[in-house]
This record gives sequence, C-alpha cells and structure tokens, in this order.
Amino acid sequence: MVQEEMIKGRIAEAIVKCMFEDLGFEVIPYGYEHTCPTIAKKERLIKGDVKNHIRKAPDFIIIDKEGEANFVEVKFRADGNYKREADYPYRDCYIILLTEKYLGIEQYKNLNDTTKMDGDNFSAIHLNDKKASFKSLMSVPLLSKLDSESKKIVLDYRNLLIKYMNN
Repeated sequence: MVQEEMIKGRIAEAIVKCMFEDLGFEVIPYGYEHTCPTIAKKERLIKGDVKNHIRKAPDFIIIDKEGEANFVEVKFRADGNYKREADYPYRDCYIILLTEKYLGIEQYKNLNDTTKMDGDNFSAIHLNDKKASFKSLMSVPLLSKLDSESKKIVLDYRNLLIKYMNN
C-alpha cells in the first residue's frame, strides 16, 4: 500500500521547517514522532489517555530572534479542507495548512470548526460561505514584521510546495 498522504505530510513539514529556518527562526521538532519515536512506532499497541495526549503534540516549536516561542502544527490537505478537533489542547498553536498550491496560517483558537482554504490570495472560505480565518503567512502577528526579502522566501517556499505537491 502506497502511503502517499503520509509522504506528502512529511514533505509539508519539511517545507515549513526549512522556510522558518530561512526566515531566521530556530525550529525545534516537537511532535510525538520526534519526542517519543518508540511510541510512534508502536502507536497501535498503546492505548488510553497518554497515547491521545502525546499524539496531539504540535509538530514544531519555533523561536524568533527576540526569543518568543510558538507552537506550529503543519497539515497537508489536498482539497484544502481543515476540520478542527474539538479537544485540541494547544489553543494558541499556529496551524499551517498546505494544499497543492497554497499555504495558510491561523491560530487554532481563531478557526471555525470546518474551513476550506483556496484562492491566489490564500483566502479561506468557510464551507457555508462565511469568511473563515486562514490567512496569508505574511499577515499574522507571528510574521507581520517580514521585510521584502523574507516575503520572497515565503513565496519561494510556496513555489516548492507547488513543485512537490501538485498532482
């Protein structure tokens, strides 16, 4: 069985990790695949609340030049649909949603239950046509201080996304 979605998810994580490093952030892998690799390999054998808590850990901690740290969770969804988990414990975590063409970002606490992201301007449209809250990477406080060179870096990584994810 080809695990295409898992492979695309790993590519999405690599794109986001490299992009933040090129933007001058320190990037620390934090997801359970990195912090608990033994459990990740045996996840089907482990049951209970501990397994559920470990699996919800965000993918990365990113630290800016001033020392401010943030959690980042990376999701790849070919169709652009993101469904929020009701019991996700990291409410201030930034969710970065990647599709085959776009990158969007928002804090978990600001997202609707189900959001669809599409459009050249990284717009997001709620499934019932109300505006939702995925935004351009360059428009959230986390990255609002980007200069023109940094904006070019973001666009270069979007081009990599298109190169590697487009079917």
